Amino acid sequence: MENRQTLTRTLKPHWVWAIALGSSIGWGAFVQPTNWMADAGPLGVMIGFAIGGALMLVIAVSYGFLVRSFPVTGGEFAYAFVSLGRTHAFISGWFLTLGYICIVALNASALALMFKFVFPSFIENLHLYDIAGWQVYGMEILIASAALLIFGLMNIRGANFSGRMQFVFCSIMVLGVVLLTFLVGGQPEAGFANVQPSFPTDTTAFAAIIVIVAMAPWAFVGFDNIPQAAEEFNFSSKKAYSLIVLAIIFAVLLYCLMTLATAMAAPWEAIVAENPLWGTGTVIQDTLGVLGLSILVIALTMGIFTGLNGFTISTSRLLFAMSRAKIIPGQFSKLHPKY
Repeated sequence: MENRQTLTRTLKPHWVWAIALGSSIGWGAFVQPTNWMADAGPLGVMIGFAIGGALMLVIAVSYGFLVRSFPVTGGEFAYAFVSLGRTHAFISGWFLTLGYICIVALNASALALMFKFVFPSFIENLHLYDIAGWQVYGMEILIASAALLIFGLMNIRGANFSGRMQFVFCSIMVLGVVLLTFLVGGQPEAGFANVQPSFPTDTTAFAAIIVIVAMAPWAFVGFDNIPQAAEEFNFSSKKAYSLIVLAIIFAVLLYCLMTLATAMAAPWEAIVAENPLWGTGTVIQDTLGVLGLSILVIALTMGIFTGLNGFTISTSRLLFAMSRAKIIPGQFSKLHPKY
């Protein structure tokens, strides 16, 4: 215990809230609304997310209690280690680590996908191969790799820097979503008439809603990043519960607002039937022009950045905790002398 490495308490409450919210709201909120509406309709999507968020609050209660009892780095890994032993902690830690790394990669590739929509002539160079009807280009690989490198270097600067940047990214994202919703709602050809019918005509309301509820764990994953960094809170760990709850509530609202903005812009059934590459981007551009698309791209970029940053924070903390427990080599728990 004398040689046990510990992390500096630098994370402020609003930074921690931003880590949880920014990780929960990624590229999906800005790219997937038309796909969700195809299965559930606008109202089905919004109700489904509201129910999913309420279910996540049950987990939030558990996390709030555990963070208060064990304010250490590693989150679920640490809880499994204390309560169930080394083997369970090993399994839990590696599943979380690999899951988080996949989400980091997913956000990096989403950034390349956004570039493919906005700057197709730039991206469609250095063709590599086709898979599942999708053309993959070398420029996409370069953009995704550059994003991974930049956020890796940013996190090497420590939680003080990455936490502050996370709050900046998250604030811009929230403002962008709210602004888009109001701008779309103010257009003469847009409005709630386009949101009708509320559910797909070929399914029941219950079936539509339950489809969205079933994927809620994927949509909200990220609020569990709060326990991963509990050792770095510069405030009482008792606040963790309220921060998790606040992040989930904001996530529900942002998912609903992006769905509503997409549905109001044009008759949603027509959007779904056309099935464009990026449905939300297409209707926002058609409704608000370059200004609207620019706001959407900025909000999407911030959503990707918050996911990249938040899950890089959590993955590194999990590896640190597993190393400290001597499950992986000690090199993973060595700390930078400055950062």
